Amino acid sequence: MSLGDKTSLRWNGILASGIVRLLVFFPLAVLTVFSQTQTKTVEWAKYPLSSHGVRTTPNIRALDQIDEIEIEDVLFDGKPITIGQPFMANDDWLRDISFRVKNVSSQKLLAIQLDMIPPELDKGVQVVYCYGCAPTEKEKGVIPGEEVELKMPGGNMYGWVRDRIIENGSISRITRAQIRVVTVSLPDGSRWTSGCVKTADPKNACPSPSP
Repeated sequence: MSLGDKTSLRWNGILASGIVRLLVFFPLAVLTVFSQTQTKTVEWAKYPLSSHGVRTTPNIRALDQIDEIEIEDVLFDGKPITIGQPFMANDDWLRDISFRVKNVSSQKLLAIQLDMIPPELDKGVQVVYCYGCAPTEKEKGVIPGEEVELKMPGGNMYGWVRDRIIENGSISRITRAQIRVVTVSLPDGSRWTSGCVKTADPKNACPSPSP
């Protein structure tokens, strides 16, 4: 056998070995990706918090729906999703949810906070998304016509949420999050609260509260 033939056989062997390793690795890589990605859903609560049966105080006003703000978009990783419709996401999806909200009232708002709860948990974990929780945002407020993005507060907020979920089981089983309550804070110290908010897209509309 010539030196050229031996060299050719050696390269063919190396190439074949590389292809085998690639074929073994590729299915494992695909399996890993799919094991971390599944359908998730943001949804309204089945029975949204409303003015019915909720005690209203001079500083806290419970409403059937807050019409002074409007949800323009619900976003996952910066891309629009629809309330009630599944989308693909990884285990840490709650961290990457945000809400683009517009002040459609005629007055300045101090802060807007939206709380969600994963219904799969035996013990409720409140997941907070807010504009105005940070001092600089609270000082600025939200003027009429302005749009802001409600995000999970910084610091270790997501770490705390994740730890509480894991205490009750695997984080991968959290596939849904229900909007529990939205609170709007006003400069005079009063607040509006409700389980429903006006939405720009009818597909995102909150169901009518139960009497």
